[in-house]
This record gives sequence, C-alpha cells and structure tokens, in this order.
Amino acid sequence: MNRLASFVHRLPPAPVLLGWLVVAHVVLKVLLFPLVWSAPPHGDEQAYLNGAMALSNALRDLFSFHSPDTAELDRNVVASGWFMPGMSIVVSPLYVVLPDAGPALVRGYCGLVTLAIYVAVLRSVVRVLGHRWAVALAIFPGLVPMWAFFGYGAWGDLNAGLVLVLVVLRLVEMYRTLRRGEAPTLRDGLVLGLLSVVTLYLRSSTSVLLLGLGVVALLAVVVLLRGRARLRAVASAGLAGVAFLVLLAPWSAYASHVLDARVVTTTTVATSKANTFGDREQVCFGPCDPDSTLWFRPLRYAREVARATGTSEVDVLKEMSAYARRDDSLGGYLDQVAHNMAAYALQPAVFVDHVVPEDGRGAFGTAGGFVVMGTTWLVYFPALLLVVAALVTVVRRSLEARVVDVLLKLCLGALLIQPFVHVAGGRYWTTAAPFLGLLAAGFVQERLVRTGRLPAPASGVAGPADEAVATWLGRVQVLLAVGVAAALVVLLVAVVI
Repeated sequence: MNRLASFVHRLPPAPVLLGWLVVAHVVLKVLLFPLVWSAPPHGDEQAYLNGAMALSNALRDLFSFHSPDTAELDRNVVASGWFMPGMSIVVSPLYVVLPDAGPALVRGYCGLVTLAIYVAVLRSVVRVLGHRWAVALAIFPGLVPMWAFFGYGAWGDLNAGLVLVLVVLRLVEMYRTLRRGEAPTLRDGLVLGLLSVVTLYLRSSTSVLLLGLGVVALLAVVVLLRGRARLRAVASAGLAGVAFLVLLAPWSAYASHVLDARVVTTTTVATSKANTFGDREQVCFGPCDPDSTLWFRPLRYAREVARATGTSEVDVLKEMSAYARRDDSLGGYLDQVAHNMAAYALQPAVFVDHVVPEDGRGAFGTAGGFVVMGTTWLVYFPALLLVVAALVTVVRRSLEARVVDVLLKLCLGALLIQPFVHVAGGRYWTTAAPFLGLLAAGFVQERLVRTGRLPAPASGVAGPADEAVATWLGRVQVLLAVGVAAALVVLLVAVVI
C-alpha cells in the first residue's frame, strides 16, 4: 500500500490522466482490430446479425412504401425467442446503408459504437462521481485487452454493462436529490426508464437486476421524502416504470404472437436449465437427435412435439426441462453452479480462440492472440482479487461512498445470478466488467484512506436523517458481505466434496 500511495501521488492530475487513458484505449483498439476484422460471426453473433439484416430489409421496405416481409422478421428477429433484439437494432443501420457489409465493416462498426458508448459513460462518471472514478473505469476495463477485443463483437453483453453504469449514475443523482428533500423530475424518471429498457434489450439477464434497482429506488423515495415531494417522486418513479413497460411491450407482444406463448423477454431459461443442471440424455424425454448442437437438438424436438400436439414449442421446452431435472440433487446443483461461476469469472480471454478468421490468423496473429490472453490475465486477475476483498468488506469513508458501494455490489450480485440458473462462459464477465473496476478502485481508496495515505473525505452526515441512512446502509453492507462470504464457502465446499 505504501508503494501504491506513492505511485498515486506521482500521477498527473486526474483530468489529464483520464485523457491519456482514453487515448491508450483507442490505441489498444486499433492494435487489436487486425486480429478480428476478418473473423466471421461466432455463435450468438450470427443470430444478432441475422436479426439486424431482417430489420434493415424491413426499414427499406417501409421507406419504399412496401409491406415488410413479416415472415423474415418472424424467422430472424424473434426466431425461437432466445435473444432480445437490442444488438440487432444497433447494427441494423449499417445494413441499411451497406446491405452486403462483410465481417470487417461489421466489426469496425461495432467497435465504433462501443467506443462512443464508453466515452459517453466516462463523461457521465466525471460529471456525477468525479475524475478519479472515471480514471478507475478507464483503467479497468478500459485497458483490459480482452474487453477491448469484445468491443468488436456483435454480442450485447459489453454494451449492456456500460449502459447499466448510466442507470447507476442516475440513481446516485436521484439519491442526492432525495437527500435535499426534493423530488426527481418527470424527466429524471423518463430517462431512468429509457436507460433501463435499453439495458434489458441489450442483455435480457439484467431483468432481475433492473427490477431490484427499481424496488430500491422506490424504497428510497418512500423513506427519504414526505408529503407532496414524496407524491411527485412516486409519480417520477411511475413514469420510469411506464416508459420501461411501454417500450418492452412491442417485443413481448410480437414474440408472444410468433411463438404462441407468453414471452416477456426471452425463452432460453428452460432449455439452459435442462442442459446445465439436468440429465442431457433425458432432455427430449430420452436422448435427443445426435445430429445437431446441444441447443438445437431440444428445440427441433420441441417443435415437432408442438406441431403434433397443437401446443407451443415454449411450453413443450418447459416440460422437457422439468423432466430432465426431475432427479436433481442439491449437491449436484451446487457443483454445477461452482463450475458455471468459474467459467463466468476465471476465463476472461477464452474467446481469443473463438473469434478468428476462417483460415486462421497465421504466425503474427497467433502471437498477437497469446499477447492478448497474457496481458488480459495480468490485469484481470489482480483486479478480481481486489473485487473479492471489496465484496467481503465495508466502505465507511463517506455517506455517498456507502451509497455507491451498495449500488455497485447489488449490481454485481444480481449479474452473478446467471451461473445459478444458466450456463455461463467467458464472454459474460464483460457485462460486469465496469462494476469490477469500480469496486476494485473503491476498495483501494478505502484502504488508503483508512491507513492515512490519502486524506479522508468529508463524512457527508449532516443531520439525524443522514445518520439514519448511514446506519441502514452499514447494515446492508454487512449483510451483503456476509452473504458473499457464505456463498463462496458453500460453493467451495460443493467443489471439494
């Protein structure tokens, strides 16, 4: 910590440092582009791009005063309801202008979109939390090579994490407004609702998190305000909810219509639970057709059953999932969760070997891939250790630091629900990456303040109301730390036994 404090004091002013870090991020992305520019879509990317092409065709039809091809939209945008159409919407303008865009144009376009969102997030962090927090975010994940590498992908995970940071910043601003005894404006509620639904469209697994943050915001309104201010704040929160639901409704209604079943976000949970926690030899009420992938085998079977019985493939998949998991045990479930968690958190660079040109990278590209993996590990794992330490400790340096700490931990905790219900892999950490960086930075700052190596900020407690908030935040922080420690122990025991 002494060396770290000395290093921190020798750094240039935070605004200057932030500028150089952004430049370094841009340089890093430029250096990485040759590794990915000719790589064809991998896995889920193809589904997102198919949806983008279908949407672009529909837009061209509308501009030409023709009826869109609804069959193409059904087949490529909804398909089996596995993916929210956020990234398809993001990429569709490229295909409107360049219908035959190849991998290089698609990946370059995705890289520019991600860079624009990243810079916008850094500016918002500066405005709400200050330059130091923005510097932390610019270092991690901004200088993590694999995170920059993923910026060229057509998955929505990375962008969802960035937009989620904007949601958290809005909540911090809302807390400041509530603390002054004022109600957030209707515009504040509208913006919060819009940012939340954009996050959901980019990554459907954020639904539980967004619901939780909504409940937290509503509780804060009820506790911190009185009288007319409370009513105005509830109205603002209500507008956020209405905006969220109104923008979600078109997708839910359309997907439900196409699949002839109730679909709120996506339909993947049932199949994923069957493949992840059930007996894979019983997913199709017995062995599935071996001439297909793990995900399409049950889907093909469910469609056949649905056609034969006049039901929905979504309902059939739920029954298949329940059948495959009928003999699940708690020990087996926890063991699989532990493996999912390891895949989620301990394989940050595995996709270097997946996103490659059809003919390979050659000697130079292969060496570049090893450099990306090695440097990613060097940056990622020390930060991960700091995050684990942050999750089992409590921040006390100021009232607002407590608020930020609780919001970050709630977000990360909710994102880590995925390994408990869904197969996990080495790309999903990109959604959590900004929160990993901010939590690691918060832990380091807390330790430097506690040891006197950085001056302590003002406590921010200015009256009985603030004291009550600080007390409750402290209790929540302790509860979160105990919960994380208990979860880690349980999963470790499950692996060992």
